Amino acid sequence: MNQPENSQPDRQRLLDSMQAHLSSARRSGIRIVGLSQSAGRATAAAAPAARETLDSVRADLGACTRCGLCGSRTSLVFGQGSQRARLVFVGGAPLAADDAAGEPFSGPEGEMLTNIITRVLNLTRPDVYLTTLVKCATPEGRAPAQDEITACLPFLRRQLAAIEPSIVCALGQVAAQALLGSDRSLDELRGRFHRAGGLLIMPTHDPAFLRVHEHRKRETRDDMLMIVRELSKKASPF
Repeated sequence: MNQPENSQPDRQRLLDSMQAHLSSARRSGIRIVGLSQSAGRATAAAAPAARETLDSVRADLGACTRCGLCGSRTSLVFGQGSQRARLVFVGGAPLAADDAAGEPFSGPEGEMLTNIITRVLNLTRPDVYLTTLVKCATPEGRAPAQDEITACLPFLRRQLAAIEPSIVCALGQVAAQALLGSDRSLDELRGRFHRAGGLLIMPTHDPAFLRVHEHRKRETRDDMLMIVRELSKKASPF
């Protein structure tokens, strides 16, 4: 079929009109994006961000000098255990034995925690992840100061985000209060699960406390049995 004689001028007038509209839009500050460019941006926006790893958190922490504890430490005690642990233990601060070994829960307190892990939870240390709220030992084993907690807490949260555990067990009042953003005593907090920052948290006594107050071990055993029951709800193995 032959095209009408005036089709070419009509097509040219349409193109001229479109070009005029585009020029006017650009002069008005409107940005014109091509279809392929727009689709590429949409694909990039939809792509999930890569999850941070423990190695990248440790690399960012570096030879940390963010608080005064760096001046007295022997080792920076980052953490130890499975990078995909369903259960993470968080203590308050490394003790002298941890500072010497460069690993958390290395001394008698660590032996007690290992016994809890193996005898009550029926797990091994490599099944779980062990770390502390602050990464450097405090002088004479004192509780971490607020500025020390403030410097280290973001790195702990990044560790937990990298691991994505089912449960975090906060050992002691300092760790529990920091993770829960609470000023309540450990006796008020322990004995039940709490949700905070997307985490399921069980506060309990830390091993150093239990070495001095052995009659309170039963309370920690009860807390651990609650963890066992919660973990048993999940089908996935450690």
